[in-house]
Amino acid sequence: MTAWVAMALVGSLGALARYGLGKRWGAEGILLANLSGAFALGVLVGADVGGDALLICGTGFLGAFTTFSTWIVERRYIALSIAAGFVLAWLGSLLG
Repeated sequence: MTAWVAMALVGSLGALARYGLGKRWGAEGILLANLSGAFALGVLVGADVGGDALLICGTGFLGAFTTFSTWIVERRYIALSIAAGFVLAWLGSLLG
């Protein structure tokens, strides 16, 4: 139960971070959140992080930080988000 509460709290921080990037840099800030989040998730997976740590960091913070659904609204970034997101997640997994 504690991990679920931590996930929710950390998720709110991820959402606030994404909101801040979007507010400051608009669509480019959302793209930055999506790509850096893909890379960070790749690092977690590559480092074989699991259990509560992955729930809190991966699902909580990064899940709220990235919200890949936003690229549907920003149609000009769809291809770049998909291609670069996969590449950065792969690179992150190599470094992890």
